[in-house]
Formats: sequence, structure tokens, C-alpha cells
Amino acid sequence: MKKFFKILYRIWKSLVSILGYLVALLIIAVLCIVFIWYPIKVSSYEPENPTHLNHKTSYLEDISSQHISDSLKPNVVIIMFDDLGHGDLSSYGNKLIQTPNIDSVARKGVKFTNFYSSSPVCTPSRAGMLTGRLPIRTLAGNVYFQTGSTFANVQKMMGNKNELPQDEILLPEVFKAAGYTTGMMGKWHLGDTNGHLPNDFGFDHFYGVHYSNDMLPLHVYRNEDIEIEDKTEMVDGSKLHTDHQDDIKTPGLDQSKLTHLYTENATKFITDNKDNPFLLYFAHSFPHVPHYASKDHAGESDGGLYGDIVEDLDRSVKVVMDALQKNGLEENTIVIITSDNGADLNGSAGNLKGKKQTTFEGGQRVPLIVQWKNHLPAGLETDQMAMNTDFFPTLLNVLNIPVPKDRMIDGKNIWPILQGKKSPHDYLYYTKNSNGEIKGIRNDRYKYHVAAYQAMPLFGTIGFVKNQKPQLNDLLLDGETHNLIEKYPDISKDLELQMNKKIEELDLKNNKRGWLN
Repeated sequence: MKKFFKILYRIWKSLVSILGYLVALLIIAVLCIVFIWYPIKVSSYEPENPTHLNHKTSYLEDISSQHISDSLKPNVVIIMFDDLGHGDLSSYGNKLIQTPNIDSVARKGVKFTNFYSSSPVCTPSRAGMLTGRLPIRTLAGNVYFQTGSTFANVQKMMGNKNELPQDEILLPEVFKAAGYTTGMMGKWHLGDTNGHLPNDFGFDHFYGVHYSNDMLPLHVYRNEDIEIEDKTEMVDGSKLHTDHQDDIKTPGLDQSKLTHLYTENATKFITDNKDNPFLLYFAHSFPHVPHYASKDHAGESDGGLYGDIVEDLDRSVKVVMDALQKNGLEENTIVIITSDNGADLNGSAGNLKGKKQTTFEGGQRVPLIVQWKNHLPAGLETDQMAMNTDFFPTLLNVLNIPVPKDRMIDGKNIWPILQGKKSPHDYLYYTKNSNGEIKGIRNDRYKYHVAAYQAMPLFGTIGFVKNQKPQLNDLLLDGETHNLIEKYPDISKDLELQMNKKIEELDLKNNKRGWLN
């Protein structure tokens, strides 16, 4: 018996010794990653090589040579809110928050009930809207962070980009080539280094911030110069400020004034360019966290602080619409009001399931209102499905400008929907918040996605819930509650097949950017 225990003891000592070596090796590996591999990866990082820059230049030069008559050039105003949910507006059913001015635009224009952002988070959605392409093609499938911040460095280490490639073609570049004056007010969030700023992508005028309002320092820029400096003390060059009640202060910057400042500059841009065709991209910072409402109307909304902020945005819309009317531009201006993705935890998704960052409906289904006085039907409400990637081809179609031929354009011309007709889409796609990969698909009624809940047993009756099991939902009759995948296996298989076809078409290994020969 003693001999047996001696053998066990020797085995135990050997295991301890081996484990000790393994732990030591693990510690050495971690130190090598942190102090050698990580710094090398970050320091050797380069933006994407713009291999199609010549194609882009040639395309824009061709547009410039067309000399489109100013009489055929309607002004375009795109108002984008940040994290505004499908149920945050009174015209979309909110009972506590009152948005009479946005509702008025809806009554005079077209209101969509099945409109989607191209991502459940901000950077990818903005890239998709401005390029007409699925965000993963633009290497904007992930959120961008402040250059030099830990978050940005980790993205670079993982092989992700932190700025939009220079050979992407954006709406302002096309409109500028067509003879428009282009302006942007508000949040950019598509890169913060030279060559990747708003003025580098076709905007003649920029007033706003480079990131979400929770990413510090949050300087306010006029074109490439800092006009309002955020003097927050930094430790590693950046901070995240996610709650108005946290200990972080932003000396030099009062976020409660941002909506007013953006609006003031937007209306000045409209007035200054009343005699010339213009494109105005007005991308608000709110209602993204941290929440700061105008001090002039604090506490007025029945929806609390969040309601105050949304009602501030509604008042901003009134000021913009008044500026158009005052300058006699209503009948010659297309006004688009939407959100970059679904609501954050504080906002409302209405009767939809899920919020921002998810592929449930509440993550990507957002409001869309389009008004063009005397050109579009007033008071039309449509349930036809569309996505913000459709803005690019639709607005180019209005100007009779062809889309670029050297790249895949995922959006479609939705002008027929605006006239009360059917959607050109057979399918729309849901994309993952961290990398832009397709994780779901819908047709005019059913949705198939892989973001449903699956119980994963550990042992006995103990387990956890994994967010991966495929699910089929009837979007017409149900709010993604009941999984119908076993009841309608043929519908499920067909949607899965169509989703996989799209994934194959993306060809991420060989042609991730979606170039065409």
C-alpha cells in the first residue's frame, strides 16, 4: 500500500512540475504578446492600400464632365440621428416623447415601417449609407476608435481597420463632382487621420466631431481645425464617457450645446447656399450616450432626460425645415430623416425585440421619413422593405448618374417605393456588430437568423444560454418570439440557402472589397 502511495506521490510531483512549466510558458507567451507582438503589430499598421483610387478618380471625372443643369439638381438634406430607436418618435408610437415637427414631415412625405440600417452599430451603418455597399466590403464592419487609444490598437492588432479606405466612393464626392456644394454637420466616425476626414471624402464644409460623444477627447472641428477644444485630462490619450453622471468632466466642451451648435451651422449652410444646389449631411450626436439635453428645455419631456434629448432633436428639425421654407427651397429639396441603428438601452424599439448591437429587429429596423414637396405623395405609409445602402443608388438615379462600375453596389433604387410601389428587394440582410458578417436574412414576411437563444447544458440540469441557435420568425404576425423553424422547414431552408448565397457572393477570402473586373 505504501508503495502505491509513493507512486501516486511521484506522479503528483511530476504533474505539478509539468504544470509549473506550462504556467511559466503561458506567462512568457503572454508577456511576449503584450510587450513584443502587440507593439510590433500596432506600429506596423497601415491603412488599406487604395488599389481602386484610379477607378474612383476616373468615375468622378466622368461625372464632372456631364454638366448637369442646375434645374435638374434638387437639394438633399439627410438628417441622421445616433441610436434613435424605432419607437422613439411619436409618429412611430411613442406615448411619452412628443416629436410634432418630425411627425409633420412624415405627414407631408413618405413614412417607412420596414426600413433598416446596414448594421446595428454606428461606423458600419454610416459607411453603408454613404457608399451604398455592405459595410464589410468597405472594411468598416467594426466600430472605429480614436487613433492611439487602447481600443483602436486592439482593433489593429486583430487585423481590423480604423479608417475608411480612400478608394471608397461616397455620396458627397459624387454630388460634388455633379456641381453641388457639400456640407456635413455633426458626427463623422469614419476615421480621424489625414486622408480619411470629411473634407477628404468630398465635403466642402465640415462642422462637428470625429467620433461618438462617449469617445474623448471630443474636439469640435471646423473643417480640419479644432474650434472647440475638449480639455479633459487623459491618461492613455483617450477615455470613454458613457454616462452623464460619471466622474468625467469635459472642460472646454459643453455637450448640452452640441445639438444647437450643429443646427446653427446647418441652417447657415442652407442660407449661404440657397442659390446653388447643395447636399447637407446632418449627423446628430444624440441620443447616443452620455445624455446631455439642452438646458433651455431640461425637464420638459414626459420621457425624462432621454425624452428631453429627442425633443431637442425634434426642435432642431423644425429649425432646418423653417430655413428651407424661409429660403424658398421646400419644393426643390429632398429631406431624409433616419437613424444609424436601433435604440440603446435607454431608447425604445417599440414593439420590436432587441436593441442596438443585436441582429434582432430592434437592432437594425429604424425610422425613415422622406419628404420632397410636390414630387412625392404626402402622407404615404409604406411597409415595403428597404435599407440605408439604398440612398446611394436612389439619389444618383434622381440625378441620372450611373453607379460606379468597378465595384459591387449592394443598395437598390427605392424610388418605386417612394411612389407607393413594391420594393426592389427580395431579401435584406442582418450584419454582426463586431465584423459586419451576415447573420440573418428576411424576405417580405419571414426572417431567418442565427442570433436566437439555445440552451447549452453543462452537467445535470445546470447550463447556460448560448446566442447561436438558428431561428425562423414571422415578422408580420409575431415580434420574434416564437421559433417557427420546425413548423416551416422549407421556408427556413430557402432563406438559409439565399443567405449563404449572399455570403458566397461576398467572397471574403478572395475579393473582400467587392471589386468588379
